[in-house]
Amino acid sequence: MTAFLVALFLVVAFVVGQASMLRPSRRDLFLIALRAEARKLGMHPRLLAPPEWYRGERPSGGLLACYSILVEEGRKGLPYFRAERLSDGEWMVRAGSKTLLTQLVLPPEAESLIAIEAQANATSLWWMESLGPAALSPLLSLMREVTEKNK
Repeated sequence: MTAFLVALFLVVAFVVGQASMLRPSRRDLFLIALRAEARKLGMHPRLLAPPEWYRGERPSGGLLACYSILVEEGRKGLPYFRAERLSDGEWMVRAGSKTLLTQLVLPPEAESLIAIEAQANATSLWWMESLGPAALSPLLSLMREVTEKNK
């Protein structure tokens, strides 16, 4: 009888332990909520392999977060623009209009960004998803401003 109870206890402990391993971590729950809020605001969050221009530290999992907004149909074909945030916190335009960056009002949330990129059909922010959902509205405004001023 004692051996049966010990075996039953071990089986139950094993099952409970395995079930608890299936629960998402706090970080995963945070990212799920962040990406859901971004979708509600009209952004398109994606995890992508770091682009060839990325020189920073490789993220865990090997993927970078890229949040994008699509350019309206009538405005497609905008010139390519990319500004990267350097390790000292300064911004450098790597491609496109050098004056565009000076025209932008960067919110404090921009300190968490890796790069701002505008292409013919989308404006994107590359970052490590280090801020909460409250930061998405200022970042969305920044993306819209880049889209509007990138002519």
